[in-house]
Order: sequence, then C-alpha cells, then structure tokens
Amino acid sequence: MPAFTYQSATDSNLVRVRRYFNLDSIAGDGDEISQIKNLMYWLHDAIRHDGGSMWPDCARNSIAMYELCKREGRGLNCRFLAQVLSEMYLAMGFPSRFVTCQSKAYDTDTDCHVINMVWSRQLGKWIWMDASFAAYVTDENGLLLHPGEVRERLIKGLPLVLNEDANWNHKTKQTKEGYLENYMAKNLYMLDAHLESQFETEPADGSGSPRMYLVPEGFWPLSGHTTYDDRYFWQAP
Repeated sequence: MPAFTYQSATDSNLVRVRRYFNLDSIAGDGDEISQIKNLMYWLHDAIRHDGGSMWPDCARNSIAMYELCKREGRGLNCRFLAQVLSEMYLAMGFPSRFVTCQSKAYDTDTDCHVINMVWSRQLGKWIWMDASFAAYVTDENGLLLHPGEVRERLIKGLPLVLNEDANWNHKTKQTKEGYLENYMAKNLYMLDAHLESQFETEPADGSGSPRMYLVPEGFWPLSGHTTYDDRYFWQAP
C-alpha cells in the first residue's frame, strides 16, 4: 500500500505561504497545540464559511483563494477552507491532510463535510481541526482526538467533548449533539484523503494525487483506492 506523504516546509511554495500570511506571528510563541489551534482560529475569522458558495475561480492554493475572498468579499465552502488550513499547517512544518467525510449514501447524499487532521508531535497522534466551525474534539480527559477516534467513540457511545467556543461564523453556537451526534455521525461513515499533501494538493485541473478511502469492512465505494485498515489510514507521518 502506498504511503501518505507530506511536503516539506522548506518547499519554496510553502515558504511563500509562511511569509505571505506571517504564520509565525499567527501561531504565536506557545506550545505546539496552541499554535495548531491559533492557526485554525485565525482562518475561521479570516474567511467565512459559505457552504453554498461557488467554487473559487482561481488557483486552488491558500494565497490565491485568500486573495479572491478578500477581493470579492466572499467565503469558501468547507473543502476549500480545509485546503487553505492544510497548506498553513504544512508551511509551519505540521504534517496535515484535509479529509472528506461522507455518509453511507454518498452516491445520493450530496451533504458531506471536509475537515483537517494534523499531526501533533507533542501528543504523538493525529488530531481533528475544523476551520468551518472552529471545532476540535476531545475525550473526557481532554485528550485531542482524530476523526477515526471520534467515529469509534460515537459507535461505542463513549464520551466526547466539543470545544465550548465552536461556532458557525460567530453567529451560531455548535453543540456536541448537533455537530457530533447528528451532523458528523452521519458523515463519518466514509473518509478519504489524498495520498500526497502539498502546496495545491487539489489543482483545479484535477491532476492531484489519488484519494485513499477508508470504509467499514464489507462496504466498497466507487473508487479503486480503498482500504478497510484503520492503522494504515492513520499511519504516522
């Protein structure tokens, strides 16, 4: 099975992203977890989530999409917000993937959600970050979780905690019941991410790397790159 790969922060395009957004200032001087959260919160405030917006008519990279939003006074849907955040994380040296979360009825259910998984060296694990709703998820002891862990806890009925300040565009507060037990519970059936995470991971011409799908055993979507193996999908960088 092919390994997931992450572009080095020394790549010239990612260096440009780091300088353009002044990411060191946004991330701050705190520990790694605070930096990861600060980057997510900044993007949540900088570009509003607009699930019904037209796909951006520009290059599909963080700088071009940010400039388009500022020029046109528009927002981005969850997919493109997650792509911007992923490039910001990669530029700061944090391995990141944006993950498409879909329902079992993915072929007829057009409602899906895209979030980020970012690798925390401090915790030695992936964690969930969602710029659309300024959301992250922990267990009852405050340990940050990744999407697979959240899915497993939903299945088993184990405690989940949504951050208190999770919200939609600073207008609608998000709750554990609405965001996790309703919206995301449906959309965590099938997950996928590109095998290569890099600057402009998903170009407008569709030339990005293949997407790998993680599905429950016995379920097979319309894709040739599919796995049932959680350990493979959540492999460390």
